[in-house]
Amino acid sequence: MPLQDRQLDFEDFSSDTEKLSAILKRTEVSCQKHKLCYEYYRARKFALLHPSILSCVAIGILGFVVTTDSIKRHMKVGDVQVEDVLTLIVGFLGFFVGMNMLFMNQWDFGSRESMHLSALIELENLGNTVRFWKMDRRVGNGRHG
Repeated sequence: MPLQDRQLDFEDFSSDTEKLSAILKRTEVSCQKHKLCYEYYRARKFALLHPSILSCVAIGILGFVVTTDSIKRHMKVGDVQVEDVLTLIVGFLGFFVGMNMLFMNQWDFGSRESMHLSALIELENLGNTVRFWKMDRRVGNGRHG
């Protein structure tokens, strides 16, 4: 088992300062791990979200264009009318957004991101408390530096 993953045994330390230093080191390492995980899941969430948003915008614009009279029946691309092509594109984009939303719900990157962010905040608060205790002990003992 790696040294970082084993539980701290406070009998191995001779002073309270060493104990606080070990706790502080462990919280700093855990903070960095949770920060990296938070950033990873945040990037994954937005990698799925941004294409869906752009597709929804395209669906709205193309749907509006198809339903208005801005496209005339004589406008064609080859033998196919432009209105039919745009309708197929809207349908395909709708399918893409639906599948993307299913993947987002299945992988649930948002809740994983939130979990790592809350763990990061709690560990940072713990680290700040330990730093305060160490500083308070130094001031109380009259040691400076």
